[in-house]
Amino acid sequence: MGSRFYYSVCQYGAEKTVKEEVLRAHPQLNFAFSRPGFITFKEEVPDGVGDSGVIENPESVFTRIWGVSLGQSRWKPEEKNQLDSLFTLIPKDAILHAFERDTFVPGDEPEGFIPRSRIDALLKSERALENAGLCLAGRVPKSGEWVHDLIYLDAGHVFLGKHLHHEGMDPAPGNQPVIPLPQDSPSRAYLKIEEAIHRFKPRCEQGLQVLEVGCSPGGASTALLKRGFRVTGVDPKRVDPSVHQHPAFKLIQKTAKTVIREDLMGVNPEWLVLDMNLAPLEALDEIAHILGILRGIHGNGLRLRQGFLTLKLNDWKFASSIPLYLKRVTELGFRDLAAVQLCSNRQEFFIYGR
Repeated sequence: MGSRFYYSVCQYGAEKTVKEEVLRAHPQLNFAFSRPGFITFKEEVPDGVGDSGVIENPESVFTRIWGVSLGQSRWKPEEKNQLDSLFTLIPKDAILHAFERDTFVPGDEPEGFIPRSRIDALLKSERALENAGLCLAGRVPKSGEWVHDLIYLDAGHVFLGKHLHHEGMDPAPGNQPVIPLPQDSPSRAYLKIEEAIHRFKPRCEQGLQVLEVGCSPGGASTALLKRGFRVTGVDPKRVDPSVHQHPAFKLIQKTAKTVIREDLMGVNPEWLVLDMNLAPLEALDEIAHILGILRGIHGNGLRLRQGFLTLKLNDWKFASSIPLYLKRVTELGFRDLAAVQLCSNRQEFFIYGR
């Protein structure tokens, strides 16, 4: 028997949850080692099986990249040619991504933080890639293609693996899309809705009507309004003046559970966006109240087609109940659910449903 190792790239702080998810779905695996934002697992397999029987999908909401381990390099600061041993494992025509494990919770990065600066500096030193006859990916990987990952873990420690690219993944290194946060956005919720649109690619048409439950202070509303959508927000708190004064925005300044039929007359949304600072089941109960009113008003004429639901994990232990939350979302009428922790999420996860 031999050993096969897998790696999971995840958000800083989600490591314990990833371990529990993966080992629950694949009890034949054993935990190997981890760093914040990075975990490896070991599987005993017959000798000579190669990639046969590789676990391609770990059924983990919180895994950003899942792949097969190929090797790692450790060295002391004074040593030269630190990556040579790894470069021999990379085919010359490989799609190669270089990135770093997460070292901060999204939004907590210090001023001046530059993603991938350490791995970039390492690869530029002594023209490492060029000397090895390799280059970083210049083409977009296709679904089903292997992508090699060169991952900076710590000073003097780089990891090499490969993962299968699939639909829903971003072609950028680390499955991390580059979405800038505009200076005029009142909050990071802008990044969440933009990343969700980027990943799931729903139809976006001028004038599309959105009901956003939990809209304060207006980050997601800002993104939606910039796309030419009409937004009705529900929140007991105020929103940023730039949002409140926008001609395509209307605020229902109430908690969702206290909204009544008269508040939603004339509102027939095609999208429902949820991002409330409540425990998951409580938030879904309030959405059920809203949907009940909308169905009572419009019946079969309700135009709702897409759901973008962010659920807070006030405690990481709530992650074990995600199957329950998904069942509840299905009971609300949504189908084809996809659950993922977006790169822009913090201690929360996202559900997209049709």
